[in-house]
Amino acid sequence: MLIGVDFGGTQVKAGIVEGGEVVRSTSAATQAGSSPSEILDLLADTVLALAPQPESVGVAIPGEVDADGKCWRLTNVPGFAGVHIASELSRRLGGCPIAVENDATSAALGERLYGHGREHPSFLMVTLGTGIGGGLVLGHMLYPGANGFAAEFGHINVDRSDTAPLCACGQRGCVEAFAGTKALIRKYEELSGEKVSEVLPISVSARRGEPAGLEVFAMMGEGLGRGLSMVQNLLDLNAIVFSGGISASLDLIEPHVRRALRAYTFAPPLAEVPLLVSGLGERAGIIGAAYLTTL
Repeated sequence: MLIGVDFGGTQVKAGIVEGGEVVRSTSAATQAGSSPSEILDLLADTVLALAPQPESVGVAIPGEVDADGKCWRLTNVPGFAGVHIASELSRRLGGCPIAVENDATSAALGERLYGHGREHPSFLMVTLGTGIGGGLVLGHMLYPGANGFAAEFGHINVDRSDTAPLCACGQRGCVEAFAGTKALIRKYEELSGEKVSEVLPISVSARRGEPAGLEVFAMMGEGLGRGLSMVQNLLDLNAIVFSGGISASLDLIEPHVRRALRAYTFAPPLAEVPLLVSGLGERAGIIGAAYLTTL
């Protein structure tokens, strides 16, 4: 039995995966201000709700982790630096083997096995949400990097000016500072004067042709496109794959991404890389996490 856990900034999702399909799932909300110990308890309880005696569990986290399952950093979830997630969760699950990986890297594994990766041997998975993550597959092989930091796409710098927006990582001008959920909400409220708590009203505004919504997605697409031009100049990938809730609005973002790619890549073919929405949708994280234990 393969169990995958997708630990996000606001929710924990877990599922039993068979043949690339989530056959049973559950979820729980994370409470703001929860300690790492409380969140680990929640992760364990979510797994146990699926299987009282789990055989092995893969966990996707919104940050970086080493090969032994110790967390380097969770930018949007404070307090986890140095926490040995694998051993702490294993202790809570009766010694069950645990594999832990970055959430975007986990999603890229799922996509490689059961999504667009079956046709495209080298691709970057870009996860769009509270943070902007990246998972890299090269020649059909998952590439997490020597220290687990590969493909941190959200923290590529695309604006080095002193007035560039501040990112959650502490730097200014990262892709995430232009394309993450908080950045979109902040920009929309600034332009429209309306208070919103999620991206959906911004998408609705853009689809109505309203200037505020359209400008927010233009900002997002420009930031993504500048970052992706650097990736393409270096790697010349077969595809860029987007996942996460905001990927449903790719049609609003793509023209701006493509324009930036054409402006900043050094050769025309690099700018025409296919821009795809994940074939697995929001299941990519759980599915990829489940197969971490098979690597």
